[in-house]
Amino acid sequence: MRILLRSMLALLSSAAILLVGHGLQLTLVPLYAVSLAWDPALIGYIGSSYFAGFVLGCLTVPRLVARVGHIRVFTVLIALTTASMLMIGLVDNLALWLVARCLTGWALAGIYMVIESWLNERTSAEHRGRILSVYIIITLLAICVGQLLVGFELGYQGLFMLAAALLVLGIVPIGLTSSSEPKPIPAVRFSFRRIFAVSQVAMVGAFLGGLVTGGFWALGPVVANANDLSASQVGIFMAVTILGGTALQFPVGRLSDLIDRRYVITGLAGFGVIASIGAILLYGINPWFIYITMFAFGGLTFPLYSLCLAHANDNTDLSMMEVGSGVLMMNSFGSILGPLLVSILIGYTHHALFIVSAIVLSLLAAWTLYRIKFHDVARDHYEPFVAMRNTTQEIVEVGLEEESKPLA
Repeated sequence: MRILLRSMLALLSSAAILLVGHGLQLTLVPLYAVSLAWDPALIGYIGSSYFAGFVLGCLTVPRLVARVGHIRVFTVLIALTTASMLMIGLVDNLALWLVARCLTGWALAGIYMVIESWLNERTSAEHRGRILSVYIIITLLAICVGQLLVGFELGYQGLFMLAAALLVLGIVPIGLTSSSEPKPIPAVRFSFRRIFAVSQVAMVGAFLGGLVTGGFWALGPVVANANDLSASQVGIFMAVTILGGTALQFPVGRLSDLIDRRYVITGLAGFGVIASIGAILLYGINPWFIYITMFAFGGLTFPLYSLCLAHANDNTDLSMMEVGSGVLMMNSFGSILGPLLVSILIGYTHHALFIVSAIVLSLLAAWTLYRIKFHDVARDHYEPFVAMRNTTQEIVEVGLEEESKPLA
């Protein structure tokens, strides 16, 4: 295992460095828009533009990799992401920002895809589950560190340059690696109709979960800022939510291995409603109360994607890549719509994110309970839960090819 990790040091180092920069810009862009006194609705459009670009990246980047190779595509995507970020820091124009964020989303989807494709190629089935867990921990911790960098007193332009520098430095380890490139990335192929027919809970749950997490990623910093948190406190607000999502993935997943996963999805949604209401009630009392609430909020909402994916795979003989791609697309479409819903409501209340989350999670709980009552599942194709991030279809292959072997 140690030898394998050493052989993948360049890949994992590149991922860690560039995702610190990515984590920084995720919070920095909406905060900068707030400092420019832009309407929250416009900030929501900008967030949705990022996720729209991400969907396009998942659909188109595999063809580009097949033409010119992983390292060249990786380098180009880093360059485009860096240029887009610097343009946002230089020019205060909505149309340019929309294009830049869409391009950033497209490029980030490709960056994740290249890294995860390489990870899949270099890892044997025997060690794939453990390597996946290491990769997920590294990526989430890197994004958390990026959130905390928002508190550095460098000014917005200085922070944009810091994020750009980190993204560019992420090229270095992979650019200098002597290992061979992996095989071409398979194109996304799936049928919404077929996947919806075998698992309505998974598809609806992935979509509604995307509404909540998409709203958080796009407008969480805006909501935190509107409730009088400083820049450094906004970074903590975002980081503790991510840590909560990381901490509860595995215990929640293990529970879903023992009982019908739909009960676990219902429970997470129900407690997520309580956490959302708690966030509304505790705002303005003490930052530490909201940090604890956001830790719970992340822990209750972030695992929904992995649970929906696991539930879908339990109940179909369709290929893991087809099911995973369909569930990912539904989650991504929800992430596009989520910022728009939150941005509409945020003009009326600072609690918009939590009001939308409470309503959406209530719908998810009600829908899942309805399906439990009227539809039995046999779990004929059951496999143990594997925690995954909603990045690209490549991580589905990395995680779910670990047949019948749970994460350590």
